[in-house]
Amino acid sequence: MVLYGSISFIAGLIFGSFANVCIARLPRGGSIVTPRSYCPKCNTPVKWFDNLPLISYVLLKAKCRACNEKISIQYPLVEFFTGVAFLALALHFEGSILLPVYLVFTLALIIITGIDYFHQIIPDSLSLGILVMGLCFCPFNQALGAGLKVRLINSLGGVIAGGGGLFLVGFIGEKIMRREAMGGGDVKLLAGIGAVLGWAKVFSVLFTASLIGSAFGLALIFSKKIERTGYIPFGPFLAFAAYLNLFLPNIMGFLNILAK
Repeated sequence: MVLYGSISFIAGLIFGSFANVCIARLPRGGSIVTPRSYCPKCNTPVKWFDNLPLISYVLLKAKCRACNEKISIQYPLVEFFTGVAFLALALHFEGSILLPVYLVFTLALIIITGIDYFHQIIPDSLSLGILVMGLCFCPFNQALGAGLKVRLINSLGGVIAGGGGLFLVGFIGEKIMRREAMGGGDVKLLAGIGAVLGWAKVFSVLFTASLIGSAFGLALIFSKKIERTGYIPFGPFLAFAAYLNLFLPNIMGFLNILAK
């Protein structure tokens, strides 16, 4: 178990490093394959021994070896949280056919979180990629119910409930507040989440994301970090809520955790 957990965590660190590449390059339309990693300040290619997840950040004392500029804390944080996320999934879904899909799903959610946080966009390649993956895998997804027909309906229903429901919320919000209340990227993301988790969990994800997002927003307002009309990207909260709901059987499970 210790070896299995260690391998899962290390794999998460490695994929977390890849997530950082995607977060940095996808919004600019760059390739995530070439060129190899380089310092964003001096453009010097990063040698392999300076690109070890977490370890290099500590050994380099958070500074580029070439130009001595500070390395953003984003890099070790994304690596660490991806490692923890992979470890939790590996332990909870050990031996399950769902594990590989949930690992890919989680990696995409982490990348989406970073991009939406820093750039306020959610690339279609990620949100629609999740949607297609969910629909293609639904015949084998036991979490969606018993039988092919039930699983297909559950997954397709998740797309409709997620995309359609959030679009309706955004439409009503826009009419009330007279400004955009929900981005199209959020709508596509929840549709993709619905394809993977099914229609029932769409409402749990939306409730959880709204609850956490509201608390976060109020904290920023009271601390005067943002104005009342300030923009807070919703994608990270949807992504975090979707990850939580991989473990929670239903919305009541989340409420029970809060009550304890």
